[in-house]
Amino acid sequence: MTLPQPGPAGDPVADLSALLGQLAGDPDVTPPAATPPAGDDAAPEPAYRNVEAFVGDDLAHVVERRLATGPTSGVNWCPRWWAHPEAISRLYALWRAWETLRVSDPQTGMSIWWRDHLDPHLAALAAEYGPFSRCSPDKHTEPRPLPVEPAPPEVLAQLPDADSL
Repeated sequence: MTLPQPGPAGDPVADLSALLGQLAGDPDVTPPAATPPAGDDAAPEPAYRNVEAFVGDDLAHVVERRLATGPTSGVNWCPRWWAHPEAISRLYALWRAWETLRVSDPQTGMSIWWRDHLDPHLAALAAEYGPFSRCSPDKHTEPRPLPVEPAPPEVLAQLPDADSL
């Protein structure tokens, strides 16, 4: 069975339809063309050039959730995700994990990515107290950093790496 190659080049709906047809044993289904593997000495090129391309060209199209709007329940999302430091960090981590797993484990990597990476990060981003909690699909609210007070020197001195501080 030939698996569809993830990334911006293919049609994800057609690729999924072809894969489902193959799984159902439909002999008329043409599998999506596979990209030949790169040489062992060359690191594979990322499918997406950066986290913005990953979010805009992949994530926004494959994640289907009802968005919270007004009194309607749903997932909190901010169209200006890049204006939230926590979102940037989490979405960057999601992109890098996606790129790594698509290459290192083409058979089960995407399942692992959804279960172990996307689901927990998306739940944290969209949670009642997450970074998008005060945003909506048509409204961005500036993030507020957590309040922090400097730690007393006697507390820092107790840490294992106190000599390097």
